[in-house]
Amino acid sequence: MRSVSRRISRLLPLGALGVLFIAAIAATARSQGVAIPASRLANKVGIISISGPIDDLTLASLQRRNDAAAKDGCDAIVIEFDTPGGELGATLAMCHLIKTQPPVRKVAWIRPNAFSAGAILALACREIVVAPDSVIGDAAPIQAVPGVGGMGMQPIPVTERAKIEAPVLSEVTESAMRNGYDVRLVRAMITVEDELWLVERDDGKRLFVNAQEYALIFGAEPERGAGGYVPSAAPRSLPNIIEDDGAARDMELLAHAPRVKASERGRWTLLGQVDTSSELVTLRGSQAILFGLATATVADEQQLLDYFGAKELRRYDESWSESLVRFLVSWPVRAILIVVMVVCFFVEMATPGFGAFGSVAAVAFLVLIGAPMLTGLAQWWEVLLILAGGALIIVELFVIPGMGVFGIVGAICILVGLVFTFVGGDLASSQSQSNLLLGLLATLGSFVIAGIGLAILSRHLPNMPFFQRFSLEASIDNVATAPLVRLAAPLPEAGNIGSAVTDLRPSGRAQFGDRVADVRTTGAWINRGARVRVVGGDGLGLIVEDASA
Repeated sequence: MRSVSRRISRLLPLGALGVLFIAAIAATARSQGVAIPASRLANKVGIISISGPIDDLTLASLQRRNDAAAKDGCDAIVIEFDTPGGELGATLAMCHLIKTQPPVRKVAWIRPNAFSAGAILALACREIVVAPDSVIGDAAPIQAVPGVGGMGMQPIPVTERAKIEAPVLSEVTESAMRNGYDVRLVRAMITVEDELWLVERDDGKRLFVNAQEYALIFGAEPERGAGGYVPSAAPRSLPNIIEDDGAARDMELLAHAPRVKASERGRWTLLGQVDTSSELVTLRGSQAILFGLATATVADEQQLLDYFGAKELRRYDESWSESLVRFLVSWPVRAILIVVMVVCFFVEMATPGFGAFGSVAAVAFLVLIGAPMLTGLAQWWEVLLILAGGALIIVELFVIPGMGVFGIVGAICILVGLVFTFVGGDLASSQSQSNLLLGLLATLGSFVIAGIGLAILSRHLPNMPFFQRFSLEASIDNVATAPLVRLAAPLPEAGNIGSAVTDLRPSGRAQFGDRVADVRTTGAWINRGARVRVVGGDGLGLIVEDASA
């Protein structure tokens, strides 16, 4: 008996601890006011924010941040959406990442909007929660084209639209089956022609049905209204069901096969039309909950912590370098870089100096091709094509001037290379074609602006103090103080002979009598001291050739 009592006395502290532990759990559950399913419980939750347009950079950033969260031991990921949509290729790749890469417990937080690609990505998550006044839906593929007011939409022919919609419909159908969303509802976010009615069976089951299913259970054509119906009470159940036991469960068959039986006619009650043939399903947060698409309203991070019963939340936002690259690959910035590169290159060629403008042109070029390469937009062949074009222009200027063929081919190579740095992915996709058009317009527009800028500079460049401070001051006996010919002074006539007082590569200075003038050669490099002959002139100075030949 004494040994038994000793054992009991030893077990009492453990039992007391167990009671305290259970009481603590119960108190926590009571404080939260909800029962948290075991499938949702998490200790550490990572928040990955996705804001703005979705593209290849978003894909790379999501991969980096997902890996970081997994490495830090997060057992759940919340993807916070505030996006108008984006590129289809990047979206489908991100859906695959969401579904396959750990941690697999991923929840979409619509805060505040997930349109188009954002809605498709949210559906790929295991659950969806919504912030107050949030919106999800309107996920039909579009073809955007640049216009006067920015990017506009272009109508897509029926066959092409069906081709574009096919992978999107397949993706959201698989997501619906995987995560328990209603197939009809999510597909109506993609296809505008779909019509949906909400019906309720006598056992309380509610379902979205299309026109075919409506006629099957009511024996008549659908009653068509204005759509946008919101039920007065939360649906009891909106599962993705097939009532026919023998029906195939292939997702495409599921998307088209009736999910109700004619034998149930009389058991169903119509609650109202949800979607018409002239609109896409777009749901407010409260509607998403009523329709069984979202599970809860989560207003802030504390409520999100309570939703998982978690102890720790950790944010994984875009890094400063990712934000910088996103800024640099935007088409207005790239157009400005092209203008800077072209203007500085030609100013360097036309003005003798220490290479300041050439350095600026080189930096603009490196940023112009470097940022797209980091995002996957630029490929090696495009960079090589641009470099080859620059080499051909140099050959035209310095090796065989006057022919024009190499210069024209070089300019075309640079133009094509720059345009294709705007394009990522398959050129057959509508998004890539829109990017191609945008790149062509931006690049051509930049060259036009650069040409106008060069024309203005050609008139005023020699007399501008800012540019004069970059000019090479030659210290040569008897000519250092010689008057420098400017636009206001008469230029030496064609045929006049002088001597180069600096190396002409191809720009520099030459002396004609008692005057020194800015000159540039017809292409060849001429060493200091060589005799030169005037062949012409313009606002940037005299044009000379080697007179010793």
